[in-house]
Amino acid sequence: MRVLIVFAAALLAVSALPAHEDWTLFKAKHGKSYGSLDEEKLRFQIFQDNVQKINSHNALYEAGLETYTMAVNKFADLTPKEFGAMFRHQNGPSTSKHLARHVQNQNLTTPEYIDWRQKNVVLEVKDQGKCKAGWAFSATGALEAQNAIKTGKLLSLSEQQLIDCDTNSIDKGCIDGDMTSAFDYIIKNGINSEHDYPFEGINNTCRSMSRTELSVKEARSLLEQTEAALREAVGTIGPICAAIYHEPIQFYQTGIFESSSCSNDLALLNHGVLVVGYGMDNDQNYWIIKNSWGADWGDRGYIRLARDANNQCGIAYDTVYPVLN
Repeated sequence: MRVLIVFAAALLAVSALPAHEDWTLFKAKHGKSYGSLDEEKLRFQIFQDNVQKINSHNALYEAGLETYTMAVNKFADLTPKEFGAMFRHQNGPSTSKHLARHVQNQNLTTPEYIDWRQKNVVLEVKDQGKCKAGWAFSATGALEAQNAIKTGKLLSLSEQQLIDCDTNSIDKGCIDGDMTSAFDYIIKNGINSEHDYPFEGINNTCRSMSRTELSVKEARSLLEQTEAALREAVGTIGPICAAIYHEPIQFYQTGIFESSSCSNDLALLNHGVLVVGYGMDNDQNYWIIKNSWGADWGDRGYIRLARDANNQCGIAYDTVYPVLN
């Protein structure tokens, strides 16, 4: 029966190849233009392939064989390899002198469900554009949340300051970086607001700022690289920085993402995100993850990722949060 459903989904996808009108609308919506006619033809073919993939997947979802939907988005003219190269996260052991270890307290009672957005401590979804600085957005997101938990005030912090100024560590601005190293920089230098040091999306010269908005005492990484430890931290401390393997979520739209294609290999972690909650839907556990690809990606900029599903996309392997002064 499954074979028949998959075959029917494939037929549906072939019969629903996008017309040139769809391509024209896609380019207009996302401001796409290409340098040559050959490049345009190549991108249109990739677009067609991706739409076929999306239609096939969604047919399986309608048949009850997938747990999430896909949608055409601004990445639909990119191959998986090209999309994978758009975002980078620095892997490897941290050299931070300010890194402490968070040890899971197994006697601590954690809530069955939490969504820190409902507690008004999570700011709007931002868009890193073509700048490979998910690490910076993850770090500022955690800081913004901790500041709101402490003060009751929402304050948008500057990713651009980290991109421009955090250059004496493994962080390399719009090339790649790491959340722990970002916190190391902030411990030494503080961080400005987004208003005072706005996002530009490119590596630029570090601007000297006399005033900083807040300071960090230390960063703490989760000693146990498990989803149970991550749940305890998210449930009792607040939003937590995490690194994931991002390539399979290119066209995620809604539902709970679970896929064998999303490896939990530590070496493949390549994008920084923010875990802002967790819950259960129809007996399936999930994480609530804030991304930095704009509110027009995914579920208004978020993804629900399968929880307790063999560490989907490596979600629990590289986690850290800041402790404010």
